[in-house]
Amino acid sequence: MSQFKIALYIHCSTEEQGSKANPEGTIKNQEQRLRQEITIRNRANSFGELVAVFIEDGLSAKDTNRPQLQRLLRAIENGEVNMVMVTEHSRLSRNMRDFASMWELFKGHKCSLISLRENFDTSTAAGEMMLYNMANLAQFERRLVS
Repeated sequence: MSQFKIALYIHCSTEEQGSKANPEGTIKNQEQRLRQEITIRNRANSFGELVAVFIEDGLSAKDTNRPQLQRLLRAIENGEVNMVMVTEHSRLSRNMRDFASMWELFKGHKCSLISLRENFDTSTAAGEMMLYNMANLAQFERRLVS
């Protein structure tokens, strides 16, 4: 595929986290970093076009009951998006079962995932392997915190 239809998923669990308490994790900072990554990749080759930005602020990633996440999943199902970019994997999910279900939907619709922090790209076999490792770690971290 020469060019992706890219969606950004930006998420902060608490309003405080999304504003100033965590400068790297703010809504604004996440979006800037993701947009910059698209620009960099497009300089190297025809990577893709940003078609949607989904912003979730103040809802936990413990489950999939998040309106913007549901909109993103529908966009994937409808073929509007075939690449999702996040700043870190745990922005999508901190529950292994939910993540596995989401990932099956991604794969079923030939949608890839890029996470900046973990530096993986699921359009490669190694990237997909890393994805499952990170999902397990995110769930472990959530259980420790709760």
